[in-house]
Amino acid sequence: MNRFDFFRPTTLDSALALIQPSAPPNPDEDGGPVWLAGGQSLLAAMKLGMASPSALVDLQDVPGLREIRLEAGTDGQPALWIGAMATHASVAASEVVRRFAPGLAALAGHIADAQVRNMGTIGGSLAHNDPAACWPAGVLAMGATVVTSVREIEADAYFQGLYTTALTAGELILGVRFPPTTGMQYIKFEQPASRFALTGVAVAKLGPQGQRVRVAVTGLGFGVVRWPQAEQALSAQFDLAALENLAPASAQAEGLEALGDMHASAAYRCHLAHVLLRRCVAELSGSRLQPKAPLMPLTQPKVLPATSGTEPSTGQSAEAASAPAARDGFGGSQHLAAPAAQVWQAILDPVFLQHSIPGCEALVQRSALAYEATVKVGLGPLSVRFKSEVTLSDLHPPQSLTLGFVGQAGALGSGQGTAQVRLAPAADGSTVLHWWVQVQLSGRLAQFGNRLVEASARQLSEEFFRRFSALLQAPDGQMPSGAPRAVGAWQGLSGRLQTWFQRIFSFFRK
Repeated sequence: MNRFDFFRPTTLDSALALIQPSAPPNPDEDGGPVWLAGGQSLLAAMKLGMASPSALVDLQDVPGLREIRLEAGTDGQPALWIGAMATHASVAASEVVRRFAPGLAALAGHIADAQVRNMGTIGGSLAHNDPAACWPAGVLAMGATVVTSVREIEADAYFQGLYTTALTAGELILGVRFPPTTGMQYIKFEQPASRFALTGVAVAKLGPQGQRVRVAVTGLGFGVVRWPQAEQALSAQFDLAALENLAPASAQAEGLEALGDMHASAAYRCHLAHVLLRRCVAELSGSRLQPKAPLMPLTQPKVLPATSGTEPSTGQSAEAASAPAARDGFGGSQHLAAPAAQVWQAILDPVFLQHSIPGCEALVQRSALAYEATVKVGLGPLSVRFKSEVTLSDLHPPQSLTLGFVGQAGALGSGQGTAQVRLAPAADGSTVLHWWVQVQLSGRLAQFGNRLVEASARQLSEEFFRRFSALLQAPDGQMPSGAPRAVGAWQGLSGRLQTWFQRIFSFFRK
């Protein structure tokens, strides 16, 4: 454990005063003060060195945060209030919750194990927003409102992706307000070791006659999401027959997109979503499930990539598509408003890249084609700073190159892999950058596969290319003020790959 201060305030005002949102954190420090709720995620991250807050503000003694009650809703109907520090066990045992929404009580009663349920809190779960957690599915399906010390946030606006929420610095969740329903059901298929959801589906019927249906799915890899096609079908006709027209389960089923890992393939997760949705509807409607096709295997046989001249729909490069055998990994493409020659020069410009790569602190050249990067990336309460070695090979300017990278994570293991990059000129003089990544993990890292790597890759890619594109369009010779004068060159995607590794670290608590 790193050194930190510990505070246990006894009033809400004193707790809020300990974390000042107006004071920006010191860039030389690993982290500022953070709230401590149940500690089931944060303390594990601290022990693994993935979070280094300067202070913990323990909320256990703040009055009112554990309260569970009924209150008047905006439409005159009663609403359910669950305080942020209410534990999963207390929600499961609450007669108020059982009468108001039995499905919520059941959801809370099946989270993890008894020890976690007696310490973990609804507020902590929502603030962490794990992509396989149960509470986000229930909150999103019921259209609940997250009430903070600053404002009220509708569930649709609160959840913003992998470990990402609408919370701002210093903003504290006080509780969650649930509207009345005519029925709510949550069913998950658990990963046996962690009891997190491989896939979980929550269905809620809202409105006086339950005419409005919301469906939320967790465990697919990108964070909790709504399933619009299922909602439309069930709002029109709430029975099993309404689900027959949904597209068959695949890695990208109608309205859903999933990622695979060592525990289950993407197609299997989407298949589970269909199965669990039918079970939820059967429970709520009192229908009898008829036998369907047998469950798909946990892993699917790999399909050989297309060998035609067309670009694969997955965004992988033409080289990847024409490979003689299926390849592990993930990829994508991005349109850049600059000619290929200019993009190539930018890729090999260390100052340019240091401004484009999220969390990149330094780029240092070690030899002609070998470089070292220092990267620090934070995700929620997690933050990791590490050094990575990167080598360039197979350079064909301005068309393609290959990056090899090795990253050490100490006792957690290591990772190595390659990233293939291809620049394709477009008819209008712009460039389409295609990338394809393969990663091999060892040690404890290998337990978690590539699902979280890919989810983080997509999220970070947006930020990287937003910065990259903005700099490409800047006037020649102009760089943002305070540009670091790093020496050497290496491809910006490699920095992102290393940050993707650290996102996996957040799953070590499982």
